[in-house]
Amino acid sequence: MKQAPVLLMTYIRSKNTKRILDLIKKYNQKKIFVFNDGLKIKSHKNSHDDTKKVIFDFKKKNSDTQLIISKKNLTQKNNLPFALSKVFQKHDNVIVLEDDCIPNKEFFKFCNILLEKYKSDTRIAQISGNNFLNFKKIKRRNNDSYFFSKFTSSWGWATWKDRWKNIYDKDMKDWPVVVSEKWLEDILIDKNSIDFWSKYFNRRFKMLDDDWDRPWTYINFINSRLTIFPSKNLISNIGDDQFALHKNPKKWDNLELEKLRFPLKHPKIIVADLKYDRFVSSQGFTIPKLSYRIKNKLLKFLS
Repeated sequence: MKQAPVLLMTYIRSKNTKRILDLIKKYNQKKIFVFNDGLKIKSHKNSHDDTKKVIFDFKKKNSDTQLIISKKNLTQKNNLPFALSKVFQKHDNVIVLEDDCIPNKEFFKFCNILLEKYKSDTRIAQISGNNFLNFKKIKRRNNDSYFFSKFTSSWGWATWKDRWKNIYDKDMKDWPVVVSEKWLEDILIDKNSIDFWSKYFNRRFKMLDDDWDRPWTYINFINSRLTIFPSKNLISNIGDDQFALHKNPKKWDNLELEKLRFPLKHPKIIVADLKYDRFVSSQGFTIPKLSYRIKNKLLKFLS
């Protein structure tokens, strides 16, 4: 089985970085790239230095590891696109992990098999390692090893050079057209979901938020591309700590890692699973009710 390179994105989580690098090595991944972004906040200097030490120590023991070290902070908008551009100079696909995403052994095998299977199928944008159905133990409609969704996920994922380079637009240049012609109403499931993503994308278009993953979701929405999700959860996000830049829904943190059986049972139907998409929308991609928002603000005020 061909192995795709693994790209680990790091910044200031030294313990997590060591843990994930050790897992990558333990699971016999041969092609390893490690990116470390430049320091942004002076108070993070010690943590940043500790993380770089972990990376350099790993490199000493694993000389084939390729380091991508940025002296200046590239910001979330630019750091992953920059790192991917370096990987794609040498490779046609990649598996991406961030320093708060813990993979199991099956994750790498799952990604490598499907990177090969769908390498020429441009309907597929990416392969994800997580499954948010896990925390509710919702029964699947069949026993296929994976399914398809219109939503993306950056918690352990894989993609191809052509899917990324031919289409990614970090500035979301066509967003005003999508808004004026109301294309999200044809893409998404219900009004609450449309309102959520409209607000979410609009903030990113106006650069009120700085990230790379929102444009990735957006560009796949408007090009009708799909993400593969495993039937079992293969990634656990442990990033709800003092270094977290974004807060995830609590129910999605620290999901249990599950075993996935091989050989994979491949789906015969390649369409978005609306049952899954409705579920994910209802759990994480909706605007909270007014009463919930008032309660949250009150609790923050009193704390």
